[in-house]
Amino acid sequence: MGAGDMGLLRHWVYDWGGLNTQLMLWINRSMSTDWIGLARALSAIGSYWGAPVMGLLLLAWQAVKRSEPAALAPFRFGIGVLVAMLLAWTAKVGLALSRPSDLYANDMAWVLGEPDSLYAFPSGHAVYTAAVVACLWPLGSWPFRLLLLALAAAVGWSRVALGAHFPADVVAGFLLGGACVVATYGWAVSLKRAADEWRATR
Repeated sequence: MGAGDMGLLRHWVYDWGGLNTQLMLWINRSMSTDWIGLARALSAIGSYWGAPVMGLLLLAWQAVKRSEPAALAPFRFGIGVLVAMLLAWTAKVGLALSRPSDLYANDMAWVLGEPDSLYAFPSGHAVYTAAVVACLWPLGSWPFRLLLLALAAAVGWSRVALGAHFPADVVAGFLLGGACVVATYGWAVSLKRAADEWRATR
């Protein structure tokens, strides 16, 4: 595949025929100063730096609820997030796609905060948030699940509004994070079984 073919592929798959950039600029410019605090809070909620806290919460829920989904959740979270973030880091370094602020800083209304990495694709916040949603999905009813989806969408919006990502970065992050938790389900079951057997011999 030649350079021209690669450029055409990127134009339609990543740039969405130009819509990716247009949406980013529209979302970024439409955020007023009143919403900056909310956007920053949502971005912090979706940060993978909160993974240790989430892991502890899942362990606490496991002890309180004592159901099979709750017992499996910490293992799904640990393995799923680890695999997802490793793949996300590999994609960031391998594809090396620039952040909006590196390309359109003069056209954007907001470029807020320091990015966690040099490259944009996929969004690490979106990867982590989708992994959390996938892990929590079996633990609640439909109102709870709809709340999770709304929170994930809000985190995705915040990353674009703050100028950290294009919409395509966020969508790809959601797909990667959710897919990794689903794909590693068998590993989580095996790890839980091994942990149960180890505890039984103590």
